[in-house]
Amino acid sequence: MSPRICNYYITLQCNDTCEFCQCWRQAGEEEHGMSGEQGKGILKELRIKGITHLNITGGEPLLNEDLPQIMKEAKRLGFRVDLTTNGILYNEKARLIGGLADKLFFSLDYPIVSEHDRSRGVDCFTEVISAVKLAGKLGENPIINFTLTRDSVRFLPEMVDLSEKLKAPVYLNPVYDFYGTQGFDPATLEHIKYFGRRKNVMVDLAVLEFIRRRGNQVILPRCRAAETTVTVLP
Repeated sequence: MSPRICNYYITLQCNDTCEFCQCWRQAGEEEHGMSGEQGKGILKELRIKGITHLNITGGEPLLNEDLPQIMKEAKRLGFRVDLTTNGILYNEKARLIGGLADKLFFSLDYPIVSEHDRSRGVDCFTEVISAVKLAGKLGENPIINFTLTRDSVRFLPEMVDLSEKLKAPVYLNPVYDFYGTQGFDPATLEHIKYFGRRKNVMVDLAVLEFIRRRGNQVILPRCRAAETTVTVLP
């Protein structure tokens, strides 16, 4: 099985300080992230290797000034491109990346202003909501990336209601316990699966099963990410 997906960390720099993420703590290791020329060269290598799906992430991708030209090159080479952003800079840079993402994910930790801003370490809830609305008006494909923790999952019904009001699907994205964040018990996983049946809600059932089993099996591994996925770091 040859790789088909690339998780492309275009920068580790971030303008959030999320409680569940390490990127912003490690960002001192690289100043500006991937340059335009570096990025284009890597994209060509990825195509040669058979990669078809590019998941651009970070850090915060919109902090990289060369992001638009890298995304343009990705589309020219025929990649399917997904972009995940915290939304803070989207209103400012939306037109620079217009039409370059097949799916545009806006990370939202809580459907409540105070809780989201606490989790992110900066006041940005208003910017995210504004970004989702603007993306919809521009004819993009905005999706709310609901970062689920043991704490935020309590607000799952409210987040689904918010996504319906914004007319944007919500992707339920459980945060693993790599950095000390608690995992999910079986009842919570069933609760997530229940909401995943809603029309505007997306969830990867294989991910939930992976969490339920507390990781991979050595003899018959469920996750084959090493065979299907390439990761690029700055």
